Amino acid sequence: MLDSVPCSVPFFAKKITYLSRGAPRVRNLSTLDKLNWPVQKAEGFFEGMRRRWFGAPMSTSFDNVYDLTADQLQLLDDAEEMMLRNDLGAAERLLLSMLEAYEACIPVLSNLGHLYGRHLSEFETAIEYYDRVLAIEPDNAWARDARRRYLRYV
Repeated sequence: MLDSVPCSVPFFAKKITYLSRGAPRVRNLSTLDKLNWPVQKAEGFFEGMRRRWFGAPMSTSFDNVYDLTADQLQLLDDAEEMMLRNDLGAAERLLLSMLEAYEACIPVLSNLGHLYGRHLSEFETAIEYYDRVLAIEPDNAWARDARRRYLRYV
């Protein structure tokens, strides 16, 4: 067990040696947190949070300024996951189907611009989607910067 501990943390190694002898004597809660740290790190913060509220409606850690439904948020998340997995055709089909349902959805337009610009290198198409975003929301700095980035390649 101690072989896996890096040499740069002798205090932590002492703690593990001390705790492996028997039941730990916990003086305060911070020591207890240190004991649980490997478990928390192994399962990951978000996995633990997901398990805690399993079945609860999708909560967002951001302001839902576009009033997207939980289904729309899930579909956007799925499309972004597909892009990360390099399943670009499926991501494109999903985003285009979402766009058919609601033509003025800024997150869908932005994701399509990102997909065409960054992943497919179709810069003209990406610029068109960012133009549509800016027509709806002229002060969208992210779309304006991305549009400017892709204009260099045209």
